[in-house]
Formats: sequence, C-alpha cells, structure tokens
Amino acid sequence: MKHLLILMITSLLSVGALADALTLEKRQADTVMNVTSLELGDDESVINAEGDMGVYGRVYVTFRLAYDEGRRSGTVYGSGRGAVGNDIAIGNFSGRWEVTDGTVTMRHVVALNDGTFNLDIVTFRPVDRELIVRAYVLK
Repeated sequence: MKHLLILMITSLLSVGALADALTLEKRQADTVMNVTSLELGDDESVINAEGDMGVYGRVYVTFRLAYDEGRRSGTVYGSGRGAVGNDIAIGNFSGRWEVTDGTVTMRHVVALNDGTFNLDIVTFRPVDRELIVRAYVLK
C-alpha cells in the first residue's frame, strides 16, 4: 500500500504543469512549526517539529527524508499526532522532497484517522529553524 501511495504521489507531482493548474481548498491557514531536532544521516535525515495547527491542535510530527543519488531530493515519509482536548488526530504521509536555493520543499499526501486526506506542501529553511505547512483538502 505504501509503495502504491508513493507511486500515485510521484505520478501526480511529476506532472508539474497540471499540478500548478489545480485549485485546491486550504484545510486551514498556513502554519509555522518549530523544528525541535534534526538528525543528519548517510541514508536519510530526520526532522522533528511541533506547533499549533488550527483544526489539529498541538501537533508533533516526524519527517524522514531519504536521499536520491544526487542528495538534493528524494522521498519523504513520516507521521504526526495532533491533540485537541481529549481527541488525538493521527496522520501518516509519504511523498517527495527537493532542495532549491537553500529551501527544502516537501510535498506529500497525508492520510488521517478520520478518513480525510490532505496534500501538504512543507517548506523548511534550515537557517530559520521553522517549517511552514500549507495543507490542502484532497478528501
């Protein structure tokens, strides 16, 4: 299932002109998250972050970035948990990442435990120690 999801995402994101032409509804306002740790590795790097994300409450997320051959792009996968009162939102995601002009951009589909799906576009400038999450409704 994970490989099918990655194939679907890669197919969608590889059609750049079509993706740019899509008009998607935002799930919530753009959110700034604070990077709490960054672990650099030979095969993958791990970014942990937390922040207040509107409908999902206080969110904790882990991004795992595996490298392609050139080490300036690759696959991203991970999970997040959001706490709103006594409710816990659980999301798992996978997609692609790339570095352009010092900014890491991650694009991935998030499957949430309430049956909804988001397209998240996350930008990370290591110099700022912040992630900006833009979440769009897929379902």
